[in-house]
Amino acid sequence: MDYSNPRTREQIYASVLEEMSTKCSDASFNWLFKNTIITYMSATRVDLLTPDIVGANTINKRYLNDLEEAFEKYMLNKVQVTVSSKTQAVQAAKDEEKEDDGKKYTAYDLRYNPNYTFENFVIGSSNQVAAKASFAIADHPAELYNPLFIYGPPGLGKTHLLFAMVNHMRAKNPHAAILYKTGEEFTQEMVDSLVQKSNIAFREKYRNLDVLLIDDIQFIEGKDKTQEEFFHTIDTLFQQQKQVIITSDRPPKEINLEDRLRSRCEMGLIADIKPPDAELRMAIFKRKSVDMDVDIPDNVLEFLAANIKSNIRQIEGAIKKLKAHSFIEGKKITLDMAVSVLSEYLKVAETQDNKIQNIFDYICKKYSVKKEVLTSGKRNADVVYARNLCIFAFRTLTDMSLKKIGGMFGKDHTTIINSIANVENRMKNDPAYEREVNLMLRELGE
Repeated sequence: MDYSNPRTREQIYASVLEEMSTKCSDASFNWLFKNTIITYMSATRVDLLTPDIVGANTINKRYLNDLEEAFEKYMLNKVQVTVSSKTQAVQAAKDEEKEDDGKKYTAYDLRYNPNYTFENFVIGSSNQVAAKASFAIADHPAELYNPLFIYGPPGLGKTHLLFAMVNHMRAKNPHAAILYKTGEEFTQEMVDSLVQKSNIAFREKYRNLDVLLIDDIQFIEGKDKTQEEFFHTIDTLFQQQKQVIITSDRPPKEINLEDRLRSRCEMGLIADIKPPDAELRMAIFKRKSVDMDVDIPDNVLEFLAANIKSNIRQIEGAIKKLKAHSFIEGKKITLDMAVSVLSEYLKVAETQDNKIQNIFDYICKKYSVKKEVLTSGKRNADVVYARNLCIFAFRTLTDMSLKKIGGMFGKDHTTIINSIANVENRMKNDPAYEREVNLMLRELGE
């Protein structure tokens, strides 16, 4: 296999990224892996470059073994992976060509994927308000809706719209000061600035922008210091008539934010993105197959659209996996290949989705609480009671990680651990409660 061939690298790395997307939360995946590039590949070695040193350290500490196993799976060799950060070098030589695959990789390219555009964002009834508002703002920042708050479940295109806005705005005004960060990154930078006593530099960085985009703002839920700093940041930008764009998995009213910050988030336009219907899924599959240069017959597209329903990441992942298998085996994609390659993947995804929905339905019905209340920050005793049982059921009956469970409730993994411990401790001391929990697990497990 010719590892110097850009197409070969693309095929292998697409499959590796699909593997890694199952190893961490959506926010962590977007931060750590979405913007990494391969700078060298041979039969036994792969070098990766990340945008920042924190990301490189995190990958090396937590995910290096998973990365090496994923590469070995698709390269059929023992592979040593090195991950490093060269942000400063990339910034200094932002227009220089990286000779390994004939492309230019600048600091801008590493952070903002040029493949995310309005042209390749497929619009349907479930996302048209968010898409049209995003384009209007990208065309006229700080003149229409400020802030723009987009919310919806993971994997439906919120980050695509953010990067599409960035790419559009930079094309119109290359000198605009635009910054994209996740809620997790904003929090980490703020904490680092306090430790290093560099909060003045931190504030200057964030308060002297033309456009600030914050992805997954729910990460700052319950973090009082971070919320205070974020409020003053966006308040300063508003006063300077600069654009703020925010995404979350929930609307502001369902996130545990301090009142003044929630009010700021609600003062512009709030647009939601819902899961795509069958028609939109089919359109997305067709568009993605064209964008990814994959020849997929219509009957296979129909099969995929009928079976993959949760999010667009699943759609992309399925196409990448088919493309990789087609390339490695040297065969055209057929329905039989799709069923063979994706059958377990589809079965697992469907089973997991069904379990999640069944648990929510059971808890909501039995304890007379709405799902949006259950996943909100409300602390009423009856809501906390039902929420803890729901979290315990997810941990016991599914293979979901603590981070993934926390993501559905807007909680960090420590809070999820506390909820589980609360149930376990009460079961030890309250026989009636123990019977109630065991009955729940039996009924949900049937």
